[in-house]
Amino acid sequence: MNNTYGIPRIGLLPYSREDGSQYFPQGYIDAIEMTGAEVVPVMHDTPLDTLYPLVISLDAMIFSGGCDIAPVHYGQVRAPGCGRIDPRRDQIELALADLVLGRNIPVLGICRGIQLLNVALGGTLKQDIPGHRVSESSDDPVWHEVRIDPASRLAQIAGTDHARVNSYHHQAVDRLADGLVATAWAEDGTIEAMEMPGERFFVGLQWHPEKSLHEDDFSKAIFKALRAAMR
Repeated sequence: MNNTYGIPRIGLLPYSREDGSQYFPQGYIDAIEMTGAEVVPVMHDTPLDTLYPLVISLDAMIFSGGCDIAPVHYGQVRAPGCGRIDPRRDQIELALADLVLGRNIPVLGICRGIQLLNVALGGTLKQDIPGHRVSESSDDPVWHEVRIDPASRLAQIAGTDHARVNSYHHQAVDRLADGLVATAWAEDGTIEAMEMPGERFFVGLQWHPEKSLHEDDFSKAIFKALRAAMR
């Protein structure tokens, strides 16, 4: 562990508001602290030349949810359905992903996070899909079933090949990057989870387990699995 006292350190990216301010939804803090780990904030204005030593100090990384990723990063022009973009966040996260993926530390991507990781590795996104969120401004989820690949790490964590999950998104993974595999799907075929095959913990989820942390054991198990994967 990289903490002086043997406490694991998990990097966490904040959300951003339209005025440029940054904040951490409490669910992420609760989830990390539940595992006995320390939250290490990685703010969007972190100087790029300080990212490497920061990444070296981490035991795991969570790429959090938030606004849309600029389509230019996956070779598309912006479509009418694409939402708010934060260029500063895109820049820091893509640079951070490159460094994190170069280290053998566990990685968890949530909502925007699964999309960011796919884009960072060369995949593409669907810029706007129907039926997966109540509205752009609503905090209420759409709940739906997902089918989980029974041979996946996610199925091992869930202890089943299906689950009921929340949904707040309007974008989703389209073409998976090379080296990644889909491991869960919504009823309409939307990719709801992806993994990097092998021993490394690399899991991307389109839903928000931190928002249902106190509602089901599966959500807790995801963060416990991330903690168990740290060395």
